[in-house]
Amino acid sequence: MVNKKRLFRTTAVALIAATTALGGITAPASADAPSTEIISPPADDGGASTSSWGFPGEGANWQPVTYAGGPITSRSTPGEARDNRGNILHAWRGADNDSIWISLNNGPAYSLPNAQTWTPPRVIWTDDGGRGNFRIFHTGTEGHVYQHRVQLSASYQLPGTLPNWTRIPSDTRTTDTEPVAAAALPGNSFMLAWNSQSNDDIWTMYYNGETGTYSSPSVVPGAQSKDAPGLAAQVDTNNDPAPWNQVVLAFTGTDNYVYMSRQRYGTGNWTNPFRVYATGTPGYTRNGPSVALSRNGYGVITITEDRDNTIGSYIISRDGGWSGYYEENSFALSPGKTPLAVIAGTDLYYVINGSGGGKSGVLWKKVYDFAVMPTPSAPQW
Repeated sequence: MVNKKRLFRTTAVALIAATTALGGITAPASADAPSTEIISPPADDGGASTSSWGFPGEGANWQPVTYAGGPITSRSTPGEARDNRGNILHAWRGADNDSIWISLNNGPAYSLPNAQTWTPPRVIWTDDGGRGNFRIFHTGTEGHVYQHRVQLSASYQLPGTLPNWTRIPSDTRTTDTEPVAAAALPGNSFMLAWNSQSNDDIWTMYYNGETGTYSSPSVVPGAQSKDAPGLAAQVDTNNDPAPWNQVVLAFTGTDNYVYMSRQRYGTGNWTNPFRVYATGTPGYTRNGPSVALSRNGYGVITITEDRDNTIGSYIISRDGGWSGYYEENSFALSPGKTPLAVIAGTDLYYVINGSGGGKSGVLWKKVYDFAVMPTPSAPQW
């Protein structure tokens, strides 16, 4: 049974701008050297002051994630991504093996050739101006990072022969039990982020889809974690109402609290990491977070709370602020497995490997629609 927790109510959710909550953020001069300005973690009364059960209208209608054979079973949280036509690709680690399985539009499951992992796979879709590419990333059992690039056929079906893996260059590797984070970028490009195999640094690497080349890996200044980071990007390519035009990195610090760093798209410069939290809540986790961004300027950093495995999300905004913390309202649990936050357009979904609403296993539910939120302030740097 889940212990009953204190409930914090508020009459309004007020967005806290970065310049107010953080005393200003200065981007470092480069991605390889930290800024000379040091921003200390905020005091206990400096966080977002709102916390409550569930997003407005959030229900308890958890449903199993399925493929043609029935509910997906896995030993980790699955990954998923949608293309620009609404096709959805799921990828997951086997329930009784270390293979990676994929399914398109809840159809039959197929294993990726020669892929073995102890971690959750990550899935993104990158736009190449045509059918685009689903890209599945995983950490091999020896710690190296790999990619499978899956392009749908002309009739938008899985190819008859699934591609083998390619190893990410520059000896990119992490702990064999930690996944890699990935974010899709314009022009068939993407960015990866991972925790160092030898210390607590977080590294990133950019892939240029137009030239087919990778940048050199670089450390995110000041970002220290023992867990896998979360990574998301949203860049205005479709006349979005409130585009971020940035990449957001979220991670669990070595103190087990949640931190965020941002990069204005195209600059290569990360802001100093700053703590994201809500007054009156524990706000700590021993698992890496998930981060997802909507097209109208809002997003979430989602965690599994350390105290009781309850799911919680911080609302974040494109200006660097955050406003409110919402605990999942149906006592859904995801013990030791990071929930996956997914945003399609402006709709927020949770995907978990746990239990909720009287069901267990790999589950999903719609949580909120950010379209009802007011237009947020422009990005602040």
